[in-house]
Amino acid sequence: MPGGGHMGEHRVAVIVRHGLDPTAWERRHERGEVMDRTPYAYHLAEPAVVLEWSRDRAEHAAARWWRMSVKRLLGFDFVHVWRNRALIERADAVWTHTEREHLAVALLKVLRPRRYRSASIAQSVWLWDLWPTLSAPRRRFFRILLRRHDVEVVLSRMNRDASRAAVPGRTVVRVPFGTHFAQPAGDNEAGKPRRILVVGNDRHRDWDLMLRAATALPELDIDLLSLSENASARAWPPNVRIRGVQQADMLRTVYAAADVVALPLRPNLHASGCTVAIEALSAGLPVVAVDTGGIDEYLQDGDATLLPPGDADAFTAALADAAARGRRGDPALPARRGLSEGDYVARLVSITRSVLTRAPIPEAVQCFAPMDDERTPHHP
Repeated sequence: MPGGGHMGEHRVAVIVRHGLDPTAWERRHERGEVMDRTPYAYHLAEPAVVLEWSRDRAEHAAARWWRMSVKRLLGFDFVHVWRNRALIERADAVWTHTEREHLAVALLKVLRPRRYRSASIAQSVWLWDLWPTLSAPRRRFFRILLRRHDVEVVLSRMNRDASRAAVPGRTVVRVPFGTHFAQPAGDNEAGKPRRILVVGNDRHRDWDLMLRAATALPELDIDLLSLSENASARAWPPNVRIRGVQQADMLRTVYAAADVVALPLRPNLHASGCTVAIEALSAGLPVVAVDTGGIDEYLQDGDATLLPPGDADAFTAALADAAARGRRGDPALPARRGLSEGDYVARLVSITRSVLTRAPIPEAVQCFAPMDDERTPHHP
């Protein structure tokens, strides 16, 4: 592996998707649109490691067409990663947030193994949900690529199990995700209509389920925050307001104005909705969720009702019951369970430290508990 020395001297290349350029993100942060200075708060890893970030290249129409065509052909964004190859070459380790990036990093390693020798900590999100739909040649290709990574990180036990079964003999670690907490909700106002909050753009939101529940509960105000075309295409009843808001506004004010959070989910493997689950519990709100994808682990010990997929009657009844109770939970619960963004980043630092020093990965990175401060450089 390139580099050497103490952990705090190691370079980590952070490869995020095209559109999350850190300079543009920081401008959004300065305008108050997002809570964190960098995407996914990866900057919290410093000073334990030296971070260098992937950058978006300005694209004219032909360049964008080329990048997107290659992405459709391969199934991942190779052109974006290729443009950042110098960053990967000089890094000791690479962090990727999804398979759209880590498969491209692996292809670099296949094509030029002597040049691209950095350890790769590859996080997958949707890959194992999509795996059964892939052609046999593409699965063979992806298996070759996946074996180039030192560690695959996933956010649910179901993703972990699917990954290990599909491509055995690799190190696959389930780590709990963590995110920025929301402003806690205040006390319920007497006589005020109860407000159900629904948040999400993920492909595994069950908008038909939510539509049936919203139609059956006209007495409840439903605030639906989504940029998904699948959500906006539905004919929602008058008690539903669909809109988009900036992340910072959502965390500061939207959760605080809600009474219940609904998580209508389709069957999945990747803990779809885990970010919203953490945010809801940090606001002290009850959650009504479909029990799929490993979301139960994120909602454990919280005021959460878990229901089978597709059961609209049960989902509707649970929403009505939670709204009628108007109960507030303990907003400190996610912090006690290690679900902050700092905990998440500390888990990645710990895994990276283990890979670079060829030490066993600590069991702590897989636990729903606060991490020790792995972001402090360890000097032997």
